[in-house]
Amino acid sequence: MHKALVIGTTGSGKSTLAERVGVRLGLPYIPTDPLYWGENWRQVPLADVHKQIVELTTQPRWVLDGNFEDVYETVWARADVIVWLDYSRRVVWPRLARRNLGWWLSGRPTWSGNRMTFKRAQAGVRHGLRSYRLKRRTYPAMLKSLPEARVLRFRRPRDAEVWLAEP
Repeated sequence: MHKALVIGTTGSGKSTLAERVGVRLGLPYIPTDPLYWGENWRQVPLADVHKQIVELTTQPRWVLDGNFEDVYETVWARADVIVWLDYSRRVVWPRLARRNLGWWLSGRPTWSGNRMTFKRAQAGVRHGLRSYRLKRRTYPAMLKSLPEARVLRFRRPRDAEVWLAEP
């Protein structure tokens, strides 16, 4: 396995797991949230983000964290394995709230050096709540359209931990 993609809803732990997969397998982990956000929360044009992602996935070794739904036919198809963190709302929503509110309360920089405001923390949580059902409804068909894809679908964090610990 030289190319791994971790997908899932906002707050499922994509970035955390992708970084750990990179360490475990000796693959370069490429965090993708900074590709979407510039300084002062300037949103990078999607065409620029997609161009970068498509270029990054031509590399021989990588681990990415992100869904890339607009270019999934390209990005998802290039992965040796797709790890889908398909966790319940009970798992995801508290994680999402803790993460976003934690960034706001701590003042710790997030992507591209930006600091979370309360308004942005709320917007991130709302986005996660709204997109949860859509991803769970659309991802099975998207994955089925890529018959060559090796997909690992984890419904509980413990399942992902067991997989990551395998020799």
